[in-house]
Amino acid sequence: MMIFALYFLASLVPCTYAIVYSLQDDYSADKFADMFSFDTEDDPTHGYVNYIDMDTAQSSGLFDTSNGKVTMRVDSTNVASGRGRDSIRVTSKTAYNHGLIVIDIAHMPGSICGTWPAFWTTGPDWPNNGEIDIIEGVNTQSGNKMTMHTGQGCSLLGKDCNADGGKQGCGTDPENSQSYGDGFNQNKGGIYALEWTSDALNIWFFPRGSEPKGILGDAPDPGNWGQPTANFQGDSGCTIDDHFRDQNIVFDTTFCGDWAGKTWADDGCSSKGATCQDYVMNNPQDFAEAYWEVNALKVYSSDGSSGNSSQPSGQPSAPFPTEPSIQQPTESAFPTSFGAGSQFPEPPSPTSFGGAPPSPSEDPGFPSQENTPVVTQYVDGGPVTQTSPAPMVTETAAPVVMTVPPGESPPQQEWEHGRPPQDYGGGSWGSPPWSGSGRRKRNARRHLMRHQKAFGDYQHL
Repeated sequence: MMIFALYFLASLVPCTYAIVYSLQDDYSADKFADMFSFDTEDDPTHGYVNYIDMDTAQSSGLFDTSNGKVTMRVDSTNVASGRGRDSIRVTSKTAYNHGLIVIDIAHMPGSICGTWPAFWTTGPDWPNNGEIDIIEGVNTQSGNKMTMHTGQGCSLLGKDCNADGGKQGCGTDPENSQSYGDGFNQNKGGIYALEWTSDALNIWFFPRGSEPKGILGDAPDPGNWGQPTANFQGDSGCTIDDHFRDQNIVFDTTFCGDWAGKTWADDGCSSKGATCQDYVMNNPQDFAEAYWEVNALKVYSSDGSSGNSSQPSGQPSAPFPTEPSIQQPTESAFPTSFGAGSQFPEPPSPTSFGGAPPSPSEDPGFPSQENTPVVTQYVDGGPVTQTSPAPMVTETAAPVVMTVPPGESPPQQEWEHGRPPQDYGGGSWGSPPWSGSGRRKRNARRHLMRHQKAFGDYQHL
């Protein structure tokens, strides 16, 4: 009853459960180059871009980690040729499953025609292991687009995340001019955070000056950050863990390609050039603001514990405690004797106290253990099994027979009325007193009855 009462009282207390995070990886400026790989393959989105290796990027001044910041630029000096304009694409060497990614960005590529910058995560076997676009946009876009891409069978925000084979995905673009490009840079940047659990993918954006206290500390608490900017809630339409696995972190800035090139005219860029590629090739100076400057990037993992929080982080990591199932003990659940193999110690043998104990065959008064009821009681919530004592056996004392050889006197004792009982069984004490008559016969009969009652051999005469 006490357990049930505690659960009832706990249900009245307004509390939520949030995941507890601790720092797993710190992509600080001095470690950044060692923790990322520089990709040099052709752009999978068919952009007009030439991704260069780390040595080339450093020697050309496109990659810099001085002053505790990471800066990744595109070439803004030379007319492009070959595969396209020089740029950087890096992928983290570590892949993640669940966790919290927090990035503080001082500057991102501006809202420039022809550009397609992104900060995102992706898994192997695209799109079946998912892609999470935390920051992405093209051309003159003013607000950030946050999008999920998956294989078949996942719908989030009421949209098919495998639309157009996963290329279109499912996303949202809150109207916030400070979240992307020129507006973001004018406000000196801000902080983005992605929380990935089995229940949801939540993304927060905090413009510079509005970031929560401790968001880049040792143990950030998304439960204190308010509602996420984008909440991709997993439900019957999409099981998060089935569609998002082994995510690597990626930075890149490409040009034109499958998105920026296709929307070139729609985004008001046609006045810059006949085509996106022509403009990007011949106008290097226009891309001086197409760079990333990262103050901090940290990845946090859950240590498996949970604590109370004023607000839920997406969804609780575990349900509220439910009433425990209590199973009543069965007859075999607890020992009914104290023999070998039971959980209770066997009592010491009586032989250790000298002599073997009497057995039922040797002593008719020995109480039988057969059919002895077993009583199970519960003391402070625990079972105590006891064997009921056998019923008391009441015996009639065996008759006392006194035999005195002929010619001998009986032992001298303090007899009733000062006279010994008579042996009326034919001994030498003479004939029965009632063989006479009158008072002598009555006194003799009364005396004999008293003797027989006292020694248990009474019979009604």
